[in-house]
Amino acid sequence: MNMVASSAAVSPEVLDNFVANVVALPQVKFDVNHYFGPDIYIREIVIPAGHVIVGKTHKTEHLCSLVEGKMIVVGGDGVRKEISAPAVFMSGKGRKMAYAIETVRFQNIFSTSETDVDKLEAMLVEEVTPTLEPKTPYLPKEN
Repeated sequence: MNMVASSAAVSPEVLDNFVANVVALPQVKFDVNHYFGPDIYIREIVIPAGHVIVGKTHKTEHLCSLVEGKMIVVGGDGVRKEISAPAVFMSGKGRKMAYAIETVRFQNIFSTSETDVDKLEAMLVEEVTPTLEPKTPYLPKEN
């Protein structure tokens, strides 16, 4: 797997401020593809290079696959990771944010027999709700 973890974590306050700033910006809608197999659901999104995405809060652990591209991910623990395709890894519960360094094809992989996308959304994720008003439009650089 092509993953490099950062040595410095971002504080929860900085993460909340970042989310508040991102969701206050004009939003871009990305196409999402849904794939189903026996007891498996794959949610795939393509994120163009240069875009930031704030994911919904995941309720469960699940597999992820970075099929193509390179991105920086910040998880709920505040740790920044640079990930390059191909990569398959376990994602924990909680909120994730990413910056697409290159155009990214990313998949969330869930074990479920459900095939109704609306029911899957209700089962697997929560909407992102910023807890702060926007203050600064950036994450501080690593030391």
